[in-house]
Amino acid sequence: MKKIILKIVLIILLVLVGFQITSLLPSKNKPLREDKLLNDINYSDTPTLLIPGWAGNKWTYNRMIDTYQDENVAQKTMTIHVSPTGKVKVHGTVKNKKNAMIQVLFDWNYTASYRPQTKWLTNVMLILHDKYHINKMNVIAHSWGGSAWLHALAGSSKLQKEIKFSRVILLGVPVEESFDDISYKKAKKIHSTDGNYQKLVAQTKYLRLRAKIKFYNFLGEIKNENTDGSVPHVQSEFLQKIVNPKWAYYSQMTFEDTSHSGLHSDEKVLKEIEQILWEKRKIRGM
Repeated sequence: MKKIILKIVLIILLVLVGFQITSLLPSKNKPLREDKLLNDINYSDTPTLLIPGWAGNKWTYNRMIDTYQDENVAQKTMTIHVSPTGKVKVHGTVKNKKNAMIQVLFDWNYTASYRPQTKWLTNVMLILHDKYHINKMNVIAHSWGGSAWLHALAGSSKLQKEIKFSRVILLGVPVEESFDDISYKKAKKIHSTDGNYQKLVAQTKYLRLRAKIKFYNFLGEIKNENTDGSVPHVQSEFLQKIVNPKWAYYSQMTFEDTSHSGLHSDEKVLKEIEQILWEKRKIRGM
């Protein structure tokens, strides 16, 4: 009986290890077809950093990457692996690459909080600046990946001074996590008990950014409820209480019938992201 149990455990472990290895394989790079560039797309040198959330992996942005590459709108040209100890390995380049996408993959991000990711992301962005001379980028971040990015920016004066973050799209990102089943209107009148949020509020009072950031806060909604199934709207909406018009623009959008994972894969969301980052048109509200 013990041998059977050991075999079952071993099989389960092998399956889990295989899944983890597979999930960390980067999405395919498909270069732009230069002879088929689109007239309504702006092809620029500004790369876009793709940050997954808790337990996120290659599948977080796989559909997004494939869609934009198939449409010849953007190209994934760089992959960044971050080990559990924070060691960063970079593959690929963004040099002379138009509408480049940079895929971040955390080798192990099943963490109890997003504090490790905050430290790792700070290092990732500093490496991109110092070694790859990237001083301007867009950001797409999902869930805790966005939480970590906000804290990384707020906690690093060098990032604030050295990198221009043009457009930042946050997908179901919790900013204040002590509120749940309550409206933002009511919650903002109540004292927050979220220590991470309080720290963010304190740090953002002293932000000295290189240029104004355009924030796009995307919320998913299922079953006509104020949640995407994982993150209540109120937790994401607290971003607007932090954002100061002196250093940022703020826009918020709710996608009906869209789950937490749908925020990085549903067609309607991908189309909106495409319009914000690359289409030649006036961005509404900005």
